[in-house]
Amino acid sequence: MNVILSADDEYLTGLTNKGTLKRAYKDMESGDISAEYGDDEITVSTGGEKCTIKNPLAESKCSCPSRSICRHIITSILWLKQNSDSKETSKEPEKIGIDEAFKNELSCYPLKALEKAMKKKYYTDFMRKAEIGTLPEIEETTIVSVKFPDDVTVRLISPLEYSSCSCHSKELCQHKAKAILSWQIKNKIIEPKVPETKEKAEIDVAKAHDTAEYALKFLSGILSDGLVRLSDNTAEHAETVAVMCHNARLADSERQIREIGSRLEKYISHSPEFDSQKLYMLIIESIILLEKIIKSENAETMSKYSGEFKAEYILSESMDIIPLTSRHFSSLDYEGNIYYFINKDDKSENKFLTYSDIRPKFYEGNRSNSKYTSAPWGLSGNMQDIMKNEIRLKSPRISNGKLSSSADTDAVILGKRDINSSCVYKNVYTDFAKMVYETFNKKSRNENDRLVFIASEKCVSSEFDEITQSQKVIIEDRQGRRISLKARYRNESSDIVERLDKTGKIMMNNPGINYVIFGSAYIENGNCYIYPIGIYDDIYVSKMTPKSHYISELSGAYLYFHDLFDEVQSMLCDIIQCGINSFDLYTQIKDNADESQKMGLLEFSNMLGKLEECFRAKNHTYSNDNSEIINLLESIYLYLETGISMTEVHIAVSNLKKESE
Repeated sequence: MNVILSADDEYLTGLTNKGTLKRAYKDMESGDISAEYGDDEITVSTGGEKCTIKNPLAESKCSCPSRSICRHIITSILWLKQNSDSKETSKEPEKIGIDEAFKNELSCYPLKALEKAMKKKYYTDFMRKAEIGTLPEIEETTIVSVKFPDDVTVRLISPLEYSSCSCHSKELCQHKAKAILSWQIKNKIIEPKVPETKEKAEIDVAKAHDTAEYALKFLSGILSDGLVRLSDNTAEHAETVAVMCHNARLADSERQIREIGSRLEKYISHSPEFDSQKLYMLIIESIILLEKIIKSENAETMSKYSGEFKAEYILSESMDIIPLTSRHFSSLDYEGNIYYFINKDDKSENKFLTYSDIRPKFYEGNRSNSKYTSAPWGLSGNMQDIMKNEIRLKSPRISNGKLSSSADTDAVILGKRDINSSCVYKNVYTDFAKMVYETFNKKSRNENDRLVFIASEKCVSSEFDEITQSQKVIIEDRQGRRISLKARYRNESSDIVERLDKTGKIMMNNPGINYVIFGSAYIENGNCYIYPIGIYDDIYVSKMTPKSHYISELSGAYLYFHDLFDEVQSMLCDIIQCGINSFDLYTQIKDNADESQKMGLLEFSNMLGKLEECFRAKNHTYSNDNSEIINLLESIYLYLETGISMTEVHIAVSNLKKESE
């Protein structure tokens, strides 16, 4: 009888649900109920059914077809409580918190069983959040209620195997396991600790060394001979080297060399998209990585530089996202669609999110060329229709702002998309200098960190550049700073070029009309540009924050440093163009070394001076060993990378006023 007396409404709700409990109260008032008391159980007749009430109550049975704790069982328990002869029923004390027996049951639940039920990735991600104090909402009465952000609620009761979850699982599901683990962490039964991850498949150190050395020899040969002496099959050779890196489990090197091959092919085919500076940077970065791999003495060290073939997606809590726009992407080897979203949670580190359906062009049927992407996350239809609605993602997997199409993620349509949301207003820049500083002062190569909203005060000009085949619209902010919206004409970007042209003309002819532009910011030749991805005329600028007065001051020193770095970078591009073996512009190197010394950059000056000495020494030797020169080029590149990143933001802000000149 004690177990019946202690079963309050919270406990009974945990056994069944609020609706069943409410119905049981009504049945108890209107029904003809009787009971027969046995030694270990009580038989109650109610509603034409017979219920056998046992201890624990969750093992009670009913003659009705229901296999769960039905309303007849709950009615029987309520009636027995009301009609008990125990004096305790006259005035039952209010219970605060769970009893000691239940606490002991929760405390002793084995951690290994919880980890197994949650699965490795869920458990690891949960522990990672718990380490920083992020736990679900926990409420203790006579039971323990745990509510998760994805609208899943777990009610833990004693015995624990009879606990309930809103996912309706009868077993120990991941939600119940998370609930027990949350209680244990909250009550300091265990300390949150991210489990050590098992090492990826063991790298064959000898094979990786041989492959890295071969790849290094290939790239050093390109630097030594120069682009002007490339053979027609060099790009194909790069693809072979990339395959070798793949077989040796050198994922990052494979990606770099495959991109080098694509850029070499553009050079060989005289493509206007070829950029010698980007190719040089990529080759040097790849050489630096390969040298680290070669110096690694064991698989553990080498794994730090080998990279992963598949991005590691981190499991996140439920999130509400607003679709923004999409664009078609096409490169030499890949094609597909990219979809852009904004996170409604202002505190999330993933402000902008993307979902990509990009595949190699050699897939059968060229599926990637389709404009219609099937909806992921258990949604029906295609992404074009889904993008019209606000979405709630449950247990999404995210890697650097990129959403996975994992089957473990579920999605719910919340209603039609409303772009006029506070999460949009808060991220619209009306001060272009502030946008440049805040966007490019981040030490991140994540593409999503360059996504921005900007709104202008007026449009200055709109024109199509026949030489670069680019549509360029210059807009101005409230402080008179100007920035260019620029989109180069390609087959995949024809829609955005046409819309940008139309938008520019409308703004020029109607000064009172302004648009909010969503795009990707980048700095090129000292100027900041926006590649427009979405153009909106339905975001109410008047609702945004008042205009700011972001003050920016440019020291003349930044300009001198930037010009020097730009000069040295151009010189390095000349070296890759004609090759180390043929480069003889020693005076140019010496002039840059002398200028660096005058500006106080002694370390940089010494590197350039040493580079000049090495080039002059080549005139007096037949050796084809350029390793010392290549090592110097690496050091100079790393120095330039730091120097340019420190100056280009200030230069770009300075040039905001010069953009129309």
